[in-house]
Amino acid sequence: MTEAHYRPVREAEMPEAVELFLATVADLNQRWNLNWPLPPREYIEKVYDYIRRTGIFLVAEVDGKLGAICHAIVRDHLWFLSGFWTIPHLQGQKVGRPLLKQVWDEGAAAGASVFFTWSSIDLQAMASYMKMGMLPGYQLLNFYGQPCKLPEKRCGYETQPLELSAAMEIDEQIRATRREPDHQFWVTEVKLEGRQMMCADRIVGYYYLNKGTVGPAAWLEDEDAEALLESACREAFAQAEQIRLIVPGANHAAIRFALQMNLKLSGYGHLLTTAPFGQMEKYLTSGPSLF
Repeated sequence: MTEAHYRPVREAEMPEAVELFLATVADLNQRWNLNWPLPPREYIEKVYDYIRRTGIFLVAEVDGKLGAICHAIVRDHLWFLSGFWTIPHLQGQKVGRPLLKQVWDEGAAAGASVFFTWSSIDLQAMASYMKMGMLPGYQLLNFYGQPCKLPEKRCGYETQPLELSAAMEIDEQIRATRREPDHQFWVTEVKLEGRQMMCADRIVGYYYLNKGTVGPAAWLEDEDAEALLESACREAFAQAEQIRLIVPGANHAAIRFALQMNLKLSGYGHLLTTAPFGQMEKYLTSGPSLF
């Protein structure tokens, strides 16, 4: 058994942690013959530092170097495993599992009662998560491409700059947590463009835009789903030639919409969870880092 020392990540080690993540994802893509681009290093650097500051970020040190990283965020009663990566030559050496257990236990001590993750298609990783009690909920579908002609703006709906208080009130119902720090991060550090959609005097939902990617996004009533998705995709298409939606498998309205817009299913992951939470049939995720 490889000897590992488990401890919190140090701020000075963040570049090494990012490099470990990118190298391990590249290895995963090669082993599974996946033609998925690596996420931008600049974004990973920002989000990893944010998780270090507002979540749980532990490492396994082996022979003086980082051998594995594991991090999660706790928002109210929800623990989300935002990353768990072991460098290829240490995989299967019983280095990662104790690290995952420590991050889990810290989450439980912080008050988490529902534990979930965005799993890749790697079978060993999925088996580890299921042994911990996180069982399949649904797939997470990545739609990408140039949409066919988007419908014109619907009568009765207007968009406004996003007020974080509105986003948090919607998230309390749809995401089962207000997650104020995450909204602050998206707006102030990542510089996403946020919109809230109005119908008459009521707020029907919100969405964020980032260089053609829509998400996170949420709406309160089924009847408003298409209007919000159309508005978000019109604005996203004005930003980039290709747009992207990441849709929980429970969100059939968004799946139907993506297919009608001729977007291609370009990849998928799995949501594994110890229990259902929120209303994912009315939600588009931000991605695997903060969900």
